[in-house]
Amino acid sequence: MGRRGPADPSFERVVRRFMEEVRKRLGGKAVAVVAFGSRAWGGYRDDSDYDVFLLHRARDEEAKKAAADAALVVSAELGVAVEPIAMSIYRFHGRDSSFVRRCAEEGVIYYFDDCAAGRGEATDLLMLAEELLEAARELRRRRFYRSALDQACNAVELAVKAMMRWDGHELPTTRGGLVGEFGRLYVFTGEIDRDVGRELSRALMKRNQARYDPRANIGSSDADAVIAPAEKIIKLAKTRIAGNRKHIKA
Repeated sequence: MGRRGPADPSFERVVRRFMEEVRKRLGGKAVAVVAFGSRAWGGYRDDSDYDVFLLHRARDEEAKKAAADAALVVSAELGVAVEPIAMSIYRFHGRDSSFVRRCAEEGVIYYFDDCAAGRGEATDLLMLAEELLEAARELRRRRFYRSALDQACNAVELAVKAMMRWDGHELPTTRGGLVGEFGRLYVFTGEIDRDVGRELSRALMKRNQARYDPRANIGSSDADAVIAPAEKIIKLAKTRIAGNRKHIKA
């Protein structure tokens, strides 16, 4: 469960039953359910809905159908109104709106299987990191240095997130927090060389210049200075994760 219990003590029973029905339809692609709204936060009435986020690793349409079908079953069975929203776990991590940020910070989170969910996320994030690194190399080859730098930064962030989720850690909500947690968990423990941690920090600082300063002179050496640590961190993540993919259910 998440940080605290919901305001309505009956909410957990509804969520658990909803999760049982979702699991039948999505299996290991279901990550978590987040209870939100008045029954989670307070101020609910007898006729208030049970509002839930289904966080998933599935195709959007598949997850939406699973959430709607599960809500229909539970609503009929328990005589309540369950209102689900299906959302990719990656979009949820991105906190792309004030509403999602509030749900992430104040919602009550119920994981299907925290370890399996985190490791499934990790493999997805690593595959995307590798794809973006390849895109950065191609952009650098074509002399789009600013874009190459930006894509390499995206790749390195995803690789760091992959390592953290593989090891069962929650993801920080800010880029600065991500760098700080990477240092605390891997660099200062001696697991990863401090030079890699410094390169990561410098790389993400360069991104701000490339992305937000139209007059910044971004050249090949700037792109290389980000691609190099991206390659190192992705290699570290692959060493940690890639050899174990066979143990992860799609």
